[in-house]
Amino acid sequence: MTEIKRQGGAKTWSGASDDMVTELTKRQSDMAEAMQRLLRFQRQTLILKNADSMDDAFDAMESLLLQIVDFAFATLQARDDAGNFSPLREIKPDEIVLDPPLMEWVLQGQEVSVLPIDLEVGGHRLRSLVCLPFGAKCIMLLWMEQAPEEFTQEQEALLSVLSREMAAIVDASHYRQRIEKTRAAMSDIIESVPLGLLSLDHQNRIQMINSTAEIALDVRRQEAVGKEFAEALPPGMALLLARMIADDSREEEEFAKPPESGEEQVFGVTISPMQSQDESNRSGKVVVCRDLQLSREVRKLRELDAMKNDFLSLVSHELRTPLTSILAYSETLLMEDDDNMPKEWREYLDVIHGEGRRLCRLIDDVLDLTKMEAGKMVYDFEMHDPNEIVGTVVMTLMPLIEGKNHHLEMDLGEGMGDCRLAVDRFTQVVNNIVSNAIKYTEPGGRIVIRTYKDAPFPGSSCPTMVLEVDDDGIGISEENLDKVFSKFEMVETIKNHSSGTGLGMAICKRIIEEGHSGKIWLDSKVGAGTKVFVRIPFN
Repeated sequence: MTEIKRQGGAKTWSGASDDMVTELTKRQSDMAEAMQRLLRFQRQTLILKNADSMDDAFDAMESLLLQIVDFAFATLQARDDAGNFSPLREIKPDEIVLDPPLMEWVLQGQEVSVLPIDLEVGGHRLRSLVCLPFGAKCIMLLWMEQAPEEFTQEQEALLSVLSREMAAIVDASHYRQRIEKTRAAMSDIIESVPLGLLSLDHQNRIQMINSTAEIALDVRRQEAVGKEFAEALPPGMALLLARMIADDSREEEEFAKPPESGEEQVFGVTISPMQSQDESNRSGKVVVCRDLQLSREVRKLRELDAMKNDFLSLVSHELRTPLTSILAYSETLLMEDDDNMPKEWREYLDVIHGEGRRLCRLIDDVLDLTKMEAGKMVYDFEMHDPNEIVGTVVMTLMPLIEGKNHHLEMDLGEGMGDCRLAVDRFTQVVNNIVSNAIKYTEPGGRIVIRTYKDAPFPGSSCPTMVLEVDDDGIGISEENLDKVFSKFEMVETIKNHSSGTGLGMAICKRIIEEGHSGKIWLDSKVGAGTKVFVRIPFN
């Protein structure tokens, strides 16, 4: 029996044969050589980290891989965020089909896997598939003639080292790309902000300045970045910033830019501390400059718009009372069956009554639009059958349809059920759309009215109801489509000029989109007719 004895603090073998000693010595030497090769290989992997690009890193990886194993075919696959794989590099015939679930399994485990296979491809008998995960989104597959049991521990160790090094490099590249994208997006945002922005470090040197600040302060970014603001900015702005920093002022101060020609420009300047991740450490400051002239003009426009709405509302209310009297008296006179009334007088009364009714419609539209813009429009919702409302409107407008000899088709969806509607307002929308179809379709034309159930809006589970009104009338040119829903816009030709107000479709848009959380749009082409679509959720 072999024993270990201690003599004078040293270990000696007793009873060991010369063959055993020789074998142990050889194993120790082989292990030392393998360790040296492993250390040498790890040093060689430094070329991966020093590569200038991912292509260079992959080239170096392939060179190192050939030192470890001899493969017949290979593919390097990248996985996108949707889980789909695409080849970055590939040397394999089409007969070899990839197994995405297997690749997903390897990427999740993040361990080198040697799997047994048995394939005859291109004169090669493939006996193993080696899977090398390179991070979370990249994998290398090697098809080899070497059987799994023929792999040495040294090969497995070297493959693991290569896999780990490449994983670190691929992940680092991925994170760098994400950082660059985020940085580029932030840069685009900063450049797009309609405010002048400067950032100062703790020594009051300019770190960043956007294009708006360049124009406002008459400085060039290349010349300003890296310098103290006192040196880079105009004297007046530099003095203002120095005073605000000394006083630790958080209030907005005004800076008047000397006029080169014309009116003086005035900017509002504020300074805020720029917080680092450690909120207790204020590493710099952010300076914001805004054009006060523009802000003042916007505020003035808003005040004028509010005055306009108030004026329209007041005038409309004041006109309604006398108009009501005019209509009442004209209707009374028209009802009189007086044979002694001259024919011209009755014609004049018809004109007075017709124009009075048109003026009343205009006043009602103006009042509705004023209420909507002020947020005071009242919607009385109830569950109601939309087909019933469409049918009622069509019956009301039937004299106009028959008068122009239009061919009317109605395809109202059966069994749609009730929909949450403000009945009066939805009736107003249907009446306006169908009236327009009648108005702008030539005599003998076709009008089709459909209702049907449709899919929910994105992000909702509630189905929608669609009303579609299709005509083969004069149509609208592409450049005028955007005007249809604008206030006081009328895009019909002189031939088809009507007594409308130009407010009808603008009101319909607000009723559907603001009142009913729906959508209204149209498709049209000159000479080919118009399709108007209304889509609202059932509940």
